[in-house]
Amino acid sequence: MRSLQPTAEPARGGDELTTGGSDDERPGALRNADAGAAGWDAGGRGRSRRQRLSGHSADAERDDSAGGDEPQVLDARLLPAAVCCWAATIVGVSAGWVAGLVLAASLTVLAIGLWILLLWSMAHPGERRRAVAVVALASVLLAAGFAVAAAWREHRVATHPLRAAEGYSLRIVATPGGDPKPVRGKGLGGSRWVVRGALDEYRSGETTVRAGGAVVILASGDEWGELVPGQAVEFRARVELPGRRDLTVATLLAQGSPRIVGTLPWWQRVAHSVRTDFATATANVLPAEPAGLLPALVDGDTSALPDELREEFEIAGLSHLCVVSGANFSILLGAVLVAVRVLTLGPRTGAALAAAALVLFVIIARPDPSVLRAGAMGAITLLALVTGRQKQALPALCAAIIGLLAVWPALAVSVGFALSVCATAGLILLAPSWADWLRARGWRRVPAEIVAVAAGAFVVTTPLMVALDGKLSLVAVLANVLVEPVIAPITVVGAIGAVASCVWLPLAELVVRCAAPPMWWLLFVAEHVADLPGSSVEVPAGPLGGLLALVVVALVVLVLRVAAIRRVLLTVTVAVAAVVLPARIWHPGWPPDGWVVAACDVGQGDGLALSVGQGTAVVIDVGPDPRPIRNCLNRLHISRIPLLVLTHPHADHIGGLTGALDGRGVGVVAVGVHELEALDANGRAPSATRDVPAAGVRTPPLQAAGQLLSPSDHQHLNHGRRNAHAEGLARVVTVTEEADIPLLELSAGQSFQFGTTELKVLAPTTDGPRPIPGAETEDANDRSIVLAATTPLGRILLTGDIESPAQQTLLESTPSLQSDILKLPHHGSRTTTKEFLEAVHPRLTLISVGTDNTFGHPSPDILTQLSTLGSTIIRTDRQGDVLVLGDKQSLRVVTGR
Repeated sequence: MRSLQPTAEPARGGDELTTGGSDDERPGALRNADAGAAGWDAGGRGRSRRQRLSGHSADAERDDSAGGDEPQVLDARLLPAAVCCWAATIVGVSAGWVAGLVLAASLTVLAIGLWILLLWSMAHPGERRRAVAVVALASVLLAAGFAVAAAWREHRVATHPLRAAEGYSLRIVATPGGDPKPVRGKGLGGSRWVVRGALDEYRSGETTVRAGGAVVILASGDEWGELVPGQAVEFRARVELPGRRDLTVATLLAQGSPRIVGTLPWWQRVAHSVRTDFATATANVLPAEPAGLLPALVDGDTSALPDELREEFEIAGLSHLCVVSGANFSILLGAVLVAVRVLTLGPRTGAALAAAALVLFVIIARPDPSVLRAGAMGAITLLALVTGRQKQALPALCAAIIGLLAVWPALAVSVGFALSVCATAGLILLAPSWADWLRARGWRRVPAEIVAVAAGAFVVTTPLMVALDGKLSLVAVLANVLVEPVIAPITVVGAIGAVASCVWLPLAELVVRCAAPPMWWLLFVAEHVADLPGSSVEVPAGPLGGLLALVVVALVVLVLRVAAIRRVLLTVTVAVAAVVLPARIWHPGWPPDGWVVAACDVGQGDGLALSVGQGTAVVIDVGPDPRPIRNCLNRLHISRIPLLVLTHPHADHIGGLTGALDGRGVGVVAVGVHELEALDANGRAPSATRDVPAAGVRTPPLQAAGQLLSPSDHQHLNHGRRNAHAEGLARVVTVTEEADIPLLELSAGQSFQFGTTELKVLAPTTDGPRPIPGAETEDANDRSIVLAATTPLGRILLTGDIESPAQQTLLESTPSLQSDILKLPHHGSRTTTKEFLEAVHPRLTLISVGTDNTFGHPSPDILTQLSTLGSTIIRTDRQGDVLVLGDKQSLRVVTGR
């Protein structure tokens, strides 16, 4: 069964549009790694039968225009078999072994019917009908076999003896199969890891059971992040059933640290050595962000990749670059083949060198699903190169799917594997024709292919991405087009640097420096594209959302085939963009002159700013993530922060610290009194070595609990990290130390003067609650810093997350709490008392709260009480960024939406 598909015009010298060198995870595909192989194809072996009969040479064919290319046959005979085998494996793995056997029996019956049909077709003329019957029969028989194999694997997992120990704590011996993956959490908390591996044995009492099987380990602690794949470890863990059916025997909740009990295989030693040396070379010569990104681009090592950069890549649709995929192999293989051709070596020598590169690449990059698929595709390509057969990407992809599922059935339910296959299929089926369409309308070959590849991969992967996390990047195509020219140089230079790091580190550092300019462009595009308003939108997630996205994508593709509709949509899009983009991106008139206080839309958290001069603001809290607070302060044109207050050490108030510091001069960072005690190994507050007065700050004589700590003291504070609270504040200490910013502990009674704005600290007091060892986060809300700001707008009360006890203490200790503007405590939770609101009696209430948060904030009862008091309520979840300006007699509110 064959389908006709026009292809893009090949480039001179044997280059051709890639159709199998990209995956999931790599929408921005590059050229075929087999470029140059055409030079070895003597005697017209690479030409079609029609070309040979007509006497047209391959070179003459290359000179044809895009519009004059003859349609080439796309061999799709393996496609039904690949789809059927994949579907049968999914049923056997996810629905259980009984369902797998029922499906196998049904397919066997269907195969008998197809065999009868084939016998009938052989007795009647009709070659097409007979070919269809043969393909269908082979596909159904293969699918039946795969269903039986998947059912057998699932039965072994379902009856595994470890599952009988659910809920028990056992001594486990397991071998990690890949690098530990960090669990990303909001804020500056501790380290948690997911480790996939193979079970070696487990011990229950005096009994040792030796049994294999795949396990998932959930652990916390830095020791787990240092595990090396292939080296067995022993640890105690509680056994739980896995969350989903993917041939995983059990989920192991690790208790304590692992103990190494096995030796590392030689190939894993080689991989670990190369990855470690390369990471060291990049860290020695590149700044933190490119130093963490380059190993991720080259060998998939994301251990040093900052969370903020990871999030930027996800929003910009570039996260596939941080996962080793087919494009990595295509680039490296292409470089090897070009070098072989320059050295005038034969095709067999080139294939041998490329095979060696493939093996090393898979070992160093770890056998993740995308790497395995890339390796299988590479092996098939090399086989075609050696045998001299014409290479076609679709049969290679189908063969790779069938082969990988036969060896690793769990890949059938892997999202990464599905993204890989779908993206590659999009490049094969859509990108060539779309590139031809663009070239027929005057585009040059290179930009046409880049845009077509990025758009094709985006279209086919969108439904899966929507079903996976309910987020859709609207700038993915743009970002991939912009970074496409630098991916190949970065990969090649990085690969050379990785090899050089094993020989001589200074040489590797010299090579790595050459990657700095393209790395700068990649980071520049990721940051600025991700920061575009509306770059990522949230849509319904899950199977229903994915199905709806599939329908929408299909309709859009079909509709755009009609020229009249295409012209109308293009006109409407340009008109809307001309009106909306200036307002959303450049924010004309934002911020308005004379603004005094800003409540930034940072999601479920706090991020506020008090204007104290041109381009200068006091910042109170920074939200849970760096990007929202950074973007808000950038839009406000804030370049200097004389005082940055972190009211209390919860992630939704301190997690975005690096975003607030980015590109701004900061005088001092302040935390509550006693908060730093958890960082001292002996439980004592560290002593200051010098006083560093912040500009514009007036304070009473500093006491032991209200001292200004110099950056030289920070190293002492890094000792004794005992819990998430300490680790969060330790991260604050580390960040401020690196930025050479002093820390200040605040307590009631201190005051600060910034021009006409005065800040008074109302809480916490020096004799107030202290962090309880082992439970420091439980009372953190009531230890919040409370500030009263006297401004041209009147009095502003900034309350952090104080709850009923702290509010009662304020009522008793403060003569008057009446304020013109109130930042409502704790995002409007029901822990705010009626007496507190009546005492403050604000004219305007600001509520910093996240959209559709799961906490029910703000409380309807609190909103009712504020309305009864006659207070105007402004919420960041509805109004976005909020600015307040005017004077005491007339408050004005300007919102970002």
